[in-house]
Amino acid sequence: MGPTAPQALPLLAQKVGLAAIALTDHDTTAGLAACAEGCAALGLGFVPGIELSADRTALDYRSVGSDRDPAHGPRGTLHILGLFIHTDDPALAKIEQQTRLARAQRNPQIIACLQEQGIRINYQQVLDLVQAQQGGVVGRPHIAQVLVNMGYAKSVQDAFNKYLGHGRPGYVRKDHLSPRQAIEAIHHAGGIAVLAHPVQLRCVDSDELELAVKHLSAMGLDGIEVYHSDHTPADVEQYSRLAEKYNLHISGGSDYHGSRKAIAMGSQHVPFHVYESLRQARQPESSRM
Repeated sequence: MGPTAPQALPLLAQKVGLAAIALTDHDTTAGLAACAEGCAALGLGFVPGIELSADRTALDYRSVGSDRDPAHGPRGTLHILGLFIHTDDPALAKIEQQTRLARAQRNPQIIACLQEQGIRINYQQVLDLVQAQQGGVVGRPHIAQVLVNMGYAKSVQDAFNKYLGHGRPGYVRKDHLSPRQAIEAIHHAGGIAVLAHPVQLRCVDSDELELAVKHLSAMGLDGIEVYHSDHTPADVEQYSRLAEKYNLHISGGSDYHGSRKAIAMGSQHVPFHVYESLRQARQPESSRM
């Protein structure tokens, strides 16, 4: 979602003609209540969710009958969406707390790395920005915005490209859940576990992507994000085939991040029946683990 305040999203969604939206912030459910309230007031469908980062190196294709070397697996990021989650789940709350603590340690380390490069930034500037944006989990997008405000980058994405992305001077490694832990946490919270933006896994070929989907499906994956702003028509076709082959739900979204990415809300068309299908598949409160 990015720097845009959760309570501002429903009105923005209505203005661009959306019938339903999902809020899946990274590692937090903090904005869901405010967004849900706004959607209800405007008559919009709402999907409460979360996006969990998982360790891509934990994918082991040998477990699904392949002899492909897992050491040469995906080179990108593995994110698991939890859709229609129950936000009061204690297991999910524990993960959020652990993530907050990890971020609280990581963010000052990022600032220190930037300072070593001669960038005159301090952590208080980042905290002030978050406060001005009405709170939220402090993360790299906020550090990036401060770098933009100070003239070190032209945009948030430029700040990531120059300073904060993998291999850049301000990059500090983040510990991740295993894919199984992420999927099980989402299920414990009554949610639907979906592989987010498969293209960002950066698999070497379509066969490897299928192995990844097959392995995740064996762990309990429920769906795959077919529609996404980074996906080409060929990607959509490929992911749709995988969803059908492995009996997975289809999801989609623009992946709007406010100023974090040059993607407008509603820029990615997702058929309304996708939302309806997911809503029907969600776990009722009485069936939670």
